[in-house]
Parts: sequence; structure tokens; C-alpha cells
Amino acid sequence: MKLKNEMTIYKTVLDLIDVGVHVIDENGRTILYNKKMIEIEGTDIEDVLDKNILDVFQFYQGEDSTLLKVLHTKEPILNVQQMYFNNKGQEIKTVNNTYPIFDQNTVVGAVEIVRDVTKLERMMKKNTQRETPSTHTFDNISERSFFPKKVIDTGKQAAKNSSTVLIIGESGTGKHILSECIHHENYQAEKRLIIQNCASLPVSMIEQVLIDSMNLLENEKGGTLVIEDIYYLPPASQLHFLNMISTERTYKIICTLGKDPIDLIGSGKLNKTLYYHLSELTIFIPPLRERINTLPSIIKFFLKKYNERYHLNVKKISNDCLESFSDYDWPGNIKELEHVIKNSMKILDNEELLQFHHLPTNFRHRISHDHQLLIQKNPIKPFDEYIQEAEKYYIQKGLQYHQYNITKTAQALQMSRQNLQYRIRKYGIEKP
Repeated sequence: MKLKNEMTIYKTVLDLIDVGVHVIDENGRTILYNKKMIEIEGTDIEDVLDKNILDVFQFYQGEDSTLLKVLHTKEPILNVQQMYFNNKGQEIKTVNNTYPIFDQNTVVGAVEIVRDVTKLERMMKKNTQRETPSTHTFDNISERSFFPKKVIDTGKQAAKNSSTVLIIGESGTGKHILSECIHHENYQAEKRLIIQNCASLPVSMIEQVLIDSMNLLENEKGGTLVIEDIYYLPPASQLHFLNMISTERTYKIICTLGKDPIDLIGSGKLNKTLYYHLSELTIFIPPLRERINTLPSIIKFFLKKYNERYHLNVKKISNDCLESFSDYDWPGNIKELEHVIKNSMKILDNEELLQFHHLPTNFRHRISHDHQLLIQKNPIKPFDEYIQEAEKYYIQKGLQYHQYNITKTAQALQMSRQNLQYRIRKYGIEKP
């Protein structure tokens, strides 16, 4: 009874883990085959269990099953890609770690731990982009003041620099667009741009997806890997990733963060050493609410973009539209502004003027007349905005008092030098 209970436990655990497990005996017959393996290989359990591997799967000419190789050589085979066909003729791609199983000094079987490369390749294909020269470049965004001049100047410098680039900004501020500009400034259109969003990947696969992306670009000797929200990478994997990016490479790495890195470090989500390595060249993109004066130029940029896409001839927006935009706080930043203009222009026909009644209904409700009056009459700023202004002011006073000596100012404010330097860059504080 005890043995039966143990086998039930083992089988349950094997079916719960997110890797395939395939075990054969000394004769090459399958004795263990978990649910993940069934999913990866697209087979039925009865087609595999207690069957010889060669009766179920077919391998390319000159290639053998890694399980059978290990069974014969008695040596493990680690991190090897294998391509073969299941009993339905479907091609399977996996990356395997395969080990012999010993009973004393005798090999009694082999076990294979399998990662699904087919799934990884689908993710890679989904997030891999070969951009054309008509996409975002510094040339086509500079003329519209899409970003502040300092952001563009630092971005151009980053394109020429071999260091990893870290872009920090709230959601919707244009981190993705700035990454594209840096890529095209460096490589034009002949090299690959890969964008991997760690938040959208299964935690168990993030590291492998990043490794595969890096290997692809290294093999192609150039290109750009953009890694969004790196803090979703597990802590142990962050250290592994740090070791990987510390070596020389032929391609560019850009990381983006939509949250305050100091807060992420404090909460244990971002490794401090990794952050300081990434922050060698940092670009801060200010939120749209802090540069409302650039609205007209950015609006022209999006009008031009969607005029071309929808074959329209909208030349400008009405004054009441612009006034409403200027009064709005834009929590979704540039991305929200683009969304509003895009949806407004979808309903236009031959109009040359985008007017207030063209705006999406839900957006008009948010900036209704009553809401505008309430904002105009209410002198209280949002709490986060007030705290940031107070923090910037206090840091400036501290720097002035200590004649811009970083060490003395950090000691007086009881924060690390790195934390103080981050805040100085974040708020654009410069020595007069």
C-alpha cells in the first residue's frame, strides 16, 4: 500500500510541473510520460507508454534519440536541441537535458527533461519584428517635438554607445518608440529588432526566451533586443542575465522600466546590482502632463500618421478640442493621446477639422464641462505630483547647500549615492 501511495504522489507531481518528463527502461520502452510531455509531443498516453521509442517517433537521418544515446553511452547530454516526428507525422522541436539512471553501477534507464522549443519559437516569432525605414526614427519624430530635446540627444548618443541602455518612463510615454529610434539610428533596416515583454511571458519561460533572442542576434552579428519590464524575471534569473550581458556582444540591448527602479529594488523585485549595471546610460521620458506645451506638435504627428493610414485630409483640431486636451491630465500619456486621435479619425470622412464632437464618447465624458470646472476651481494637486515636486525641491536645496557634492548631499539626505544620482537624473537637476 505504501508503494502504491508513493507512485500516486510521484505521478501527481510529474503532471503538475511545467516541463516534459520522459523516462525509458534499459530496453528503450517508455515507463513514465507526464502530461506536459503529452502536450509537447501531441501524442496520446496509450500510444507511448510501454512502447519502444523507435516504434513511436521518427528521427532525421543520421540522428538518434537523445534518450537512447544516453542509455548506451551512460553519460548525460545537456541543453541539446532535438528535432523529430511524432506518430502523426508532426515535427517536434525540443531542448533536452537527458540523464542515465543507475542502479548501483548498472544503467537501468534514462530520463529526459524537455522544454518546448516550438512554443518558444512561436513567442519569438510573435515578438520579433523586422522594421522598415518608414517606422519611427529620430528624423521623423524630432520635427514634431515628440520627445524633449534632451531625450532625443541622449537617445542618439545611446545609439552610438556600446553600453546597455535603460529607458525609464510611465506607461504610454513612448519607451517603445524611443527604442525603435535608437535601433534605426544604429542599424537602419538591415538588422533585426526583437522586443520581448517580460510581463507577457510565462515566468518559467522568460529566461529561455531571452537567451534564445540573444543567441539569435549574436548569430546574425547585430540588431537590437528590447527587454520590457525586466523585473518580471525571477531573482535568480536576474543574476544569470547580468552575467550574460556583462560579456562583449555584437548587438544592442535596451531595457525599459515603467516603474521607479528604486521602489522595485526596495520591494525585492529588481536586483540592485543588475539595475546599476543597466543604468550606465539611462534615459528618462517625462510624462505628458509635465510637457503640455508640446501637445500641438505631437497632435500634428498623429494627424499626419492617421491621415496616411485612413486616406484622410485632417489639417488640425478645433480650439475647444485643444483646450480640452490641455486641461486633461493624460494618465495614459502619449499612448492615450494617440488612441483618442486614432479613434476620432476613424469616423471622419472628408472633414479637414477634428472637432470636440468627433472625440470618443467615453473620453468626452472624462473631460466634460463640469469636470473641467471642478479642476479649475480646485487648487489641490494630485498627491503623487505634489510629492515629486517637493522631492525635487528638497534635493535641489540639499545640493545647493553642499555645493553639489554628491557624497555630502547623500549623507545629509540619508540615502545612497546611487539613489541620489538616480533622482538627479530623473528630475533633470543640473549644476548651475
